[in-house]
Amino acid sequence: MKILVAPNSFKECATSDEISAIISCGLRNNPDLEIVNKPLSDGGDGFLKVCEYIFKVETITYSIKSSYRNNINNYNVLYNSSKKSIYIESAELFGLKVISQSERSPLKLSSEILGNLLLNIVEDVNSKKLMVDEVWIGIGGTATIDFGIGACSQLGVSFFDADGNRKTPVPENFNQISKIENTGVRLPFKLKCVVDVETELIGEPGAIEIYGKQKGASESDLILIKKGIQNILNILTTDKRNLLPQKINGAGGGLAAGLNIFFGAEIISAEDFIKKSILQDINLKELDAVITGEGRFDFQSFEGKGAGVILKMFGERNIPIFMINGSTNLQSNIKLAENIIVINLIDLFESQAESIKNYGAGITKATEIVLKRLRN
Repeated sequence: MKILVAPNSFKECATSDEISAIISCGLRNNPDLEIVNKPLSDGGDGFLKVCEYIFKVETITYSIKSSYRNNINNYNVLYNSSKKSIYIESAELFGLKVISQSERSPLKLSSEILGNLLLNIVEDVNSKKLMVDEVWIGIGGTATIDFGIGACSQLGVSFFDADGNRKTPVPENFNQISKIENTGVRLPFKLKCVVDVETELIGEPGAIEIYGKQKGASESDLILIKKGIQNILNILTTDKRNLLPQKINGAGGGLAAGLNIFFGAEIISAEDFIKKSILQDINLKELDAVITGEGRFDFQSFEGKGAGVILKMFGERNIPIFMINGSTNLQSNIKLAENIIVINLIDLFESQAESIKNYGAGITKATEIVLKRLRN
């Protein structure tokens, strides 16, 4: 029996490669099972770990100043010399997993670290230290909602108020912007953004409302951020040289969309990345069962999240699909197919806090349940 083990990460808890290893360990003493490990990334938490798993890479470390902490930190990227590609995880730079609850303030946080990191890479490419054709950026799990303005500001895009004063590129200032100048750095490589959601940034509701509260934004913050980003879009629309996409992608608080508008970044769906990069060497027809899952499975999971992509890929096949989730919260009108078996870690413990603290033991228990179901 051939089983694909392809979990997504449990946000702020465990990476997908760690979860995959725990599940595989629980299955390994069964010689009749052939285990295929393919930890997922939809661009969010654990993107670098997955890239390290599937590509031949080396780690390069850059020292970058952090504006929100006002100190210098080391940030890792992955380099594949044969593919001439670099991989960056936005969640490692300014994600919820690295920004504490007390520091979460989307009005004041920006993506400028990414811009500085890209500048360092540009310098290494121009000096022939690195050969880079593509920079892949995993976008998701960020604590920012700045439309990528912080990153773009470090790459030569400037923002001014009505009096000609340069404005600090953080969302609390977006409403004051009346002029944008783009003397952008010429990037010697293409940007490719892997996005964890397909939801539009501004909608009813859009990604700002759907994901903003988990980033620490209040209702009034969200209104101000939405107005500010709409103001920037209005300014861009008045200049016919700007070709704005019909759909403004909401991943990473609009990070991918901003990089797309100002620097022509290609936006790649998690589904395409999973199919064409992670599972490209797998004959899906040979699989007898699939194990997937994520920390919280809900309606957002169908908007391009990793586990939702797996369900979409295998939902119509008559093989068992086991979902090991931290928790599942689906509306009553959303029905999963009969071949999808959901196991929630929260149901294996007395409380959610206990299930998070003991996630390793919980995943092991869930794997035992999977084995029993496979034997029946």
